[in-house]
Amino acid sequence: MKQSKQAQTGTFRKYVVEFIGSFFLVITICMTMSTGTALLSALATGLMLIAITYSGFKISGGHFNPAISVASYLRGKLDAGDLLPYIIAQFLGGLLASMLAGFLLTSMQMPAPETLELVAAPSIIAELLGTILLVYVFLNVTTAKKTQGNEFYGLAIGATFIACVCSFGTVSGGAFNPAIALGLVMADCASWSSLWIFLVGTFVGGALAAFISQYVNGPNAEIG
Repeated sequence: MKQSKQAQTGTFRKYVVEFIGSFFLVITICMTMSTGTALLSALATGLMLIAITYSGFKISGGHFNPAISVASYLRGKLDAGDLLPYIIAQFLGGLLASMLAGFLLTSMQMPAPETLELVAAPSIIAELLGTILLVYVFLNVTTAKKTQGNEFYGLAIGATFIACVCSFGTVSGGAFNPAIALGLVMADCASWSSLWIFLVGTFVGGALAAFISQYVNGPNAEIG
């Protein structure tokens, strides 16, 4: 009975870590977008991603992104019972972050970021490509035997996010993460009519990245 309670506590801790990481990732991008400087927003969010990845990876795996959780599940690196709780924790973290960011920006009388109106086809492609690369890098540096025991995964993931935002952010806003997408919409950084574009690009991109990573690493190339 004691071991069962400890296991339940350990499982819940994973969800808390995913909530905390998603919260700080989303609030960073919402707050920094108000400056109107895309590069600053990309750098700040990428650095935050590095920090939360290093701090939470050994507890929850450091997903902070529903697309990564889906990809990890497809690769057999996330239990089916954890998939929905991870996604819920990530979305809740992003939702609370966007609400708090809106309150802070309003109370400080800072200018609200311009609301993005996305063009469907190029924006889906941009979100798809960015998510594929981000999830592909995540899987290759955290689940492949060749990189087992490495300590560079946080830098690799954060740097990839910065590069993707700088490359594709002017097209789609650069979410590459359904939780960030929801946060952007809730904070009026992107229109509600654009939400489906983010969701299609990120979830499809995450699934494709899982299969690509599996193929290039080959069978039996994963950390057990």
